[in-house]
Amino acid sequence: MKRLLWVLAWIAVAFWSLFAWGAYGLLDFFGGVAARNADIVTGHPESVEWLSWALMTLRGLGLGAIVFVWGLVSLLILAVPAVLGLFFGGSRPEQYRDEWRGPQVDPRISGSFPPASGQPPVQRIERR
Repeated sequence: MKRLLWVLAWIAVAFWSLFAWGAYGLLDFFGGVAARNADIVTGHPESVEWLSWALMTLRGLGLGAIVFVWGLVSLLILAVPAVLGLFFGGSRPEQYRDEWRGPQVDPRISGSFPPASGQPPVQRIERR
């Protein structure tokens, strides 16, 4: 269940990123066009320069706001499965059985069992 929530969250972040990328591109394009064509509004050179500067500043602030909102919403989307995972509780860890592999042999230890005299013997705990 947790894995499904995370997959859905990342898919939502991907769609949100595409939407934010489109908004960023549109604002960048139309903000640049408006700033370059500020002379259509007025013919006074100082007014054109001021209006162009103001439009470029608004464009830059808007682009920064889009990136900030994108990051904030992405974090909120990814917080949903994290919080829901707390409510669903920890999933039991899957215990993999290595029985099919056969006995485990340490390649660093050569010779027969029990180990050489310098090493303490391995103690086995058996269930009764």
